[in-house]
Amino acid sequence: MKTTFCIIAASIASASAFVPATKAPQSTQLHITTKGTAAPVRKSISGLTKENFDSTLKEIEDFLTKEAGSAIYKKSMKRINVKASALGVSVPADYAKDAKCTKKRREKQDAYCKAKVRGS
Repeated sequence: MKTTFCIIAASIASASAFVPATKAPQSTQLHITTKGTAAPVRKSISGLTKENFDSTLKEIEDFLTKEAGSAIYKKSMKRINVKASALGVSVPADYAKDAKCTKKRREKQDAYCKAKVRGS
């Protein structure tokens, strides 16, 4: 009796292991939610097309300006520029320029330029 029950339980468990998982419905909108991770941003950059270029840039700009560290910011901007040139579109000149991670560098550069102008 116990062995029959064990055999039946094992066969049910092994049969359910081969059932494919159901996929969630795919949305046509991006709705990128990052919550401190860069993976969704990298994925959206790699999936850029001419049709979704502007909308994707608008959605990831918030992450790049407020949450991204300097390495992720630099790599993401480089990836966006490479993808834009491959697609034949252009990135706006002031796109994500006020990033939190580059604030100190921008202030230091501004101070240097002001000192250079005063010295000349």
